[in-house]
Amino acid sequence: MTTTTRRASAPRARIRDRGQVDALVLAALADAPLRHDEIADVLRAQAGGTLDMPFSRLVPTLHRLARNRLVSRQSRDPRRYRLTETGRRSLTARLRAADAFAEAVHRLADGSGG
Repeated sequence: MTTTTRRASAPRARIRDRGQVDALVLAALADAPLRHDEIADVLRAQAGGTLDMPFSRLVPTLHRLARNRLVSRQSRDPRRYRLTETGRRSLTARLRAADAFAEAVHRLADGSGG
């Protein structure tokens, strides 16, 4: 009987919610237009390996965001996506909502939520 030793790794957050995936992709595009593989690299690098996001969902997510006019393809390089003004406003709103949620969780955890 053989036993295998699991490597200790940092805890990873599973990202399955469509809204969370959308927010991550929009945030990755905040600084510059990127191709889908560059977006995946940004998400991996910036999250420091703490996200467990299925990157196979990236291209369908980009297509859905494009249909919703949150991102657009550049005419001179159609593989490159950029945030639209609507996408930038959506990202700002999502960041505010995430900050408010995180603050509420911290208040409750600290016992000062009253």
